[in-house]
Amino acid sequence: MDITANSELENYLKHYFVFLTGQWVSILGSNIVRFGIIWYLTVKTGNSFILALAVFFAFAPFIIATPVSGVFVDRWDRKKIIIFVDLIQALLTLVLIGAFAGIAIPEIDLRIFFTDDDLILIIFGVSIISGIFGAFHTAAVDTLLPIMVPQKYLSRVNGLNFLVNGGIQIIGPIIGAFALSFVLMRDLFWLDVITFLIAVIPTFLITIPRVTQKSLEIKEKTSFKTEFNEGITFISATNGLLALLAVFTGANFFLGPIFSQIPILVSEIHQGSEANLAFVLSMQQVGMLFGSLLMSSWKGFENNAKGVASGLFIGYIGMSVMILAPLGNYYVLGGGLLITGFVLPLANVSSETIWAKIVPKDILGRVYSVRRTIAQASAPVGILLGGFLAEVFGLVPIIGLFTLAGALLLLYAWLFTSFSHVEQLANESLSLEKDGKQ
Repeated sequence: MDITANSELENYLKHYFVFLTGQWVSILGSNIVRFGIIWYLTVKTGNSFILALAVFFAFAPFIIATPVSGVFVDRWDRKKIIIFVDLIQALLTLVLIGAFAGIAIPEIDLRIFFTDDDLILIIFGVSIISGIFGAFHTAAVDTLLPIMVPQKYLSRVNGLNFLVNGGIQIIGPIIGAFALSFVLMRDLFWLDVITFLIAVIPTFLITIPRVTQKSLEIKEKTSFKTEFNEGITFISATNGLLALLAVFTGANFFLGPIFSQIPILVSEIHQGSEANLAFVLSMQQVGMLFGSLLMSSWKGFENNAKGVASGLFIGYIGMSVMILAPLGNYYVLGGGLLITGFVLPLANVSSETIWAKIVPKDILGRVYSVRRTIAQASAPVGILLGGFLAEVFGLVPIIGLFTLAGALLLLYAWLFTSFSHVEQLANESLSLEKDGKQ
């Protein structure tokens, strides 16, 4: 092994952790504010479809922009993309502050110009713009892992990232619920602005490696369409990856509506307060914290497909517990989400490890963008459909139907597709391709 190259990789690993610290601070601020917005919409409307629309407008633009973002992330400077988007997100939060209350002239309350319906529309508009820019940010951040982290650390670093994010997701709703008891929404938004700006500082300090000159020359000669098609071709030609992708596409379709309706479930069905919602959401994150701790301290599954399947299947069991919770029993409600939260890192880290091991570094952006587009495109459809059906037939029956359908689809994929042998088949496919080029 080249000792110099190995030392350089270890140095990039240190830079990666410096970068993550800033991102973790930013995620904390975003989660606090997101809780406030969700509670505002829940209390003001009490409508499953409105809440579904809020999630849809945050999610759909992100997915639409993802294919474009992945290709351009391979071409552009990732560091500049991350810094630029962080600043844009801070400006968008300032727009929300201005919509909820005057800031230039504190004596003038802009709420006299806006009804609650207008504020909801402004939230939707900001979500759309944020989703578009967020696609570029996510594409840039996601592809830093296999570029800056040595392969032997991939599973553990993935697990550590899930671990810290889990801790942030726990305290975010708690801080948000506590803060809303004595501050206005406009004051809560300032936390998002401050944390976004803090996240920029470590990004300025780190060095992000560039891809090889060969891949840069290829990028100059190829079109966007060609590069995007390369991502599609790689996934479809690599045995097992398409089946793995289909599993997550189905899971997002069925789980998305359930997660998006938890505020309505707590507030309208169980007659809970913002503190009850914060507790329930935090229980899910407590589960994710322990699940991430497990994955960060353990080398992972020998067959990572088993990690994906077991994580998702047990997650559906946790959803069933949540559905069967007695009215007003937030411990059982939270317990179901605790189970689901614990096993989701098993599924996600196992999946990330498979992709990071298999995808060549010079096409990471385009492959990851295609993967994310296909896997997540089903979520907005499921969210809108679930919100509409919940208003027509009732929330609890629809959540139960989506949970059962998701579990049955997962079972079918394991028994009748190449999903269970994805790593073996993918490696065999890549070996054959290399032999053919020799």
